[in-house]
Amino acid sequence: MAALAFGLGISVTSCKDDDDDSKPSEGQETYEGLSTLEDDQLADLIAAWTDTGRDELNGTAWRNGTYEPTVGLVLDESQPGIRYVAVGTTEEADRYAASALGTLGIDYESPAGFSYSNGQVGTIAYSHSEGNTLGTISVSIRQIPVLQEIRLVKVLPDNADGKPYYKCGDIVKYKNRFYVCVSNHEYGQEARFITVNDQDTHTKGKFKWSGVGVDTVYNDDMAKAEVLGDWLQNVVCNGDMWNSVVRRMNATNNGKFTRQLVPEDNLIRTSLVNTLIASYEYIPEFQKPNPLELVNMYNFQNFAWKEKLDDETNILFGTYAPVGFLLADKLRWTLITDKWVPYIYLVKGETLFNKVYDLELHTIKSQYKDASHFKFKALNKFKITKEDQLIGTPTVMDKKGDASYNLIKADTYYVCVIGMHWTHEQFSDGTSQIKALLNFCQSNEFHPRSRVRDLFKKYPTDWCHRNITSRSLTFTDKGSKNKKYDNVSIQN
Repeated sequence: MAALAFGLGISVTSCKDDDDDSKPSEGQETYEGLSTLEDDQLADLIAAWTDTGRDELNGTAWRNGTYEPTVGLVLDESQPGIRYVAVGTTEEADRYAASALGTLGIDYESPAGFSYSNGQVGTIAYSHSEGNTLGTISVSIRQIPVLQEIRLVKVLPDNADGKPYYKCGDIVKYKNRFYVCVSNHEYGQEARFITVNDQDTHTKGKFKWSGVGVDTVYNDDMAKAEVLGDWLQNVVCNGDMWNSVVRRMNATNNGKFTRQLVPEDNLIRTSLVNTLIASYEYIPEFQKPNPLELVNMYNFQNFAWKEKLDDETNILFGTYAPVGFLLADKLRWTLITDKWVPYIYLVKGETLFNKVYDLELHTIKSQYKDASHFKFKALNKFKITKEDQLIGTPTVMDKKGDASYNLIKADTYYVCVIGMHWTHEQFSDGTSQIKALLNFCQSNEFHPRSRVRDLFKKYPTDWCHRNITSRSLTFTDKGSKNKKYDNVSIQN
């Protein structure tokens, strides 16, 4: 499962490609249906700090609008631009700032002192403070003219204290999809909801490369990486909460939609978690070709569904489809060649994280150096205990017959966001030069190997036959029902 799920597919089984992809002029790149980084950054901030959903910020007209802030609480009516959020500690203030400003490239490890200024977005800064105010986010955004500061405080005044309306595990419905609350938030803090396996609702974008072909990606937003981290920690990997969500979907006669929220049974749940903690040699960023080796090739299992060989140059053009990734945030790209598709990964054990992942990923330029487009982050960590049903459940995987495995142990797990990074430089498999294209919107239903297609048919409900898509809803919980969402199961 690990090899298949995180495979990119560079095994070569040539077949005729009759597609005549339109190509731009030599040396140029064009794109279709893809928004710019600045549009994404501004839309993320508007969605986080106002009552406007991220799905409402499409096209270009929204840039000309203005939006009322709803973030935090107003404690002085004469200063509506100053908002207060109770966080308790400086560490939590830093976590809040890093989460809110992640799209702008803030350093998750040392967020204080961060500043950002862009004519198309605005000016944002985060600094530590003293006394009850632990940190301050200064804001100057034309589309949110009222908002000036978000003050992250130890405690709110007694007269501003209240109880949140929503709790972790609550279920609501929005635009004909179910969402589950994944945050353990307090009154006045951000409530986070998520829906998953919504591939059909996401738009697709394309990059056309001169002399190479077309990359296909999901264009619009997945759930925020931080929301996916809460989902894994507080719901999926928390046996009690996962069971509660499954039970309440059944109790409300919505059991057939459970997979919009969580894995619908423990075998599927175990398979998902196993895929997310697959052995680190299957992390593509650790498998870039070594130019000193004779066979200079990506070491991935294959999913090649379209290939062609140029007889004159002996260059192989192959389209490959990575599957089994828990996608996060949104595609990041530069105007030249660099592309990042963020995804969530679980690292098992503090030693492995500290001595391999954290250490090595900080040395890989594509994962750390270009903070304006992508930066590797460890979002949070949690424990899976030996009492959880995840431990000891055999996960069935056909290779040459049924075989059982389970990588999940009682341990500490880190939730990380890594970027699938690719360009179109040539590399060699020992016989041909290869340029690889990627399609992130494919599934194992169309895999060229019959054995993998048979697995898809035999276990059709397994989540890891395709990339896992999602959307998130975030808003400030001010102690009352949010009128935009219909209640399905509320614990309040």
